[in-house]
Amino acid sequence: MALLRRPLIRRPLLFVTGLGAAAVAGLLFEPHWLDLCNRINARPTVGMSGQITRGSECSPVSPTTMSGNFLIGFGLFMLVIGPIIFSFAHVLRNGYDWESSRVETAVSNLPMLAGLLYMGAGVGLAFMGTP
Repeated sequence: MALLRRPLIRRPLLFVTGLGAAAVAGLLFEPHWLDLCNRINARPTVGMSGQITRGSECSPVSPTTMSGNFLIGFGLFMLVIGPIIFSFAHVLRNGYDWESSRVETAVSNLPMLAGLLYMGAGVGLAFMGTP
């Protein structure tokens, strides 16, 4: 466990774990996609002119594309919420030096970089999965 205290090992390990977790979540959700999409599209909606419409029939999505979509969503989550979570974790672990000025540190910038990398990997997987 002493190895996990080193940021050089911990950060890439967390990145790869997040990459795998998002991809596996997409693979697990893919069989349920058609049922969920068709149930949502079957609901009638009322447009601005008062016309009632229903959505069209959904098409199947490949497991690779679904994993890519989940990675894109996880990347967006990391871009927005990641810096907040990692900053709070840093304060809980190390405390806060009230005498220093506020400076953007790697604690808040690395989650944004990870989010961009997740989104790039998700776009690559989504393009690989489309016919």
